[in-house]
Amino acid sequence: MSRAPSGPATLPRRIVLTGFMGAGKSTVGRMLAARLRWPFLDIDSLITAEHNCTVARIFADHGEPHFRRLEAETVARVLAPGHEHEQAIVALGGGAIETEAVRRLLFAGSTSTETVTIFLAAPLTELLARCRGTEDREMEHAGTAGEQRPVRPLLTAAESPEERLGRRLPLYRQAHLTVDTSGIQPVVVVDRIMDWLSAYHPPHLDR
Repeated sequence: MSRAPSGPATLPRRIVLTGFMGAGKSTVGRMLAARLRWPFLDIDSLITAEHNCTVARIFADHGEPHFRRLEAETVARVLAPGHEHEQAIVALGGGAIETEAVRRLLFAGSTSTETVTIFLAAPLTELLARCRGTEDREMEHAGTAGEQRPVRPLLTAAESPEERLGRRLPLYRQAHLTVDTSGIQPVVVVDRIMDWLSAYHPPHLDR
């Protein structure tokens, strides 16, 4: 049985999950949010709702740089102190960490002392297997034929997943906590995060 955190006052405002596609950010994020009784905010879902357009269509119609700008703006709003949710679990898209503005918010900006970032890691072969499994299921349930676009557009990008992951790994590893998710159930990942949070020490208490 995992230990519960000592109390909301000891926890950060934001617990941010990062990692490559297939890492389990959405699954683990929802379970962790339920455990803490916090809202769960998925950046890709927020962008889709705000722009009434899927991530895949934004990539196809406007390109990755445009999407990354929208993504950084959304992350900034979610992490801002004036956001409607006092505390929340936030799932980033796999490539958000490559945007310098996002990294500043997570690790160097005014919101960084109230934010904990957790890297969900796994071998690339396992990550891709998870992606292709969820992609097949989601494509089966897609609406009209006109919406049969890749759910994860970077699976079909010219750059290989190996190259993309290799570039991102040093950035993911800046996270405050790394959890290896290989071969373990999401509930176990959540248990390990909860154990780590039980000893969380807010940076402002060191001042």
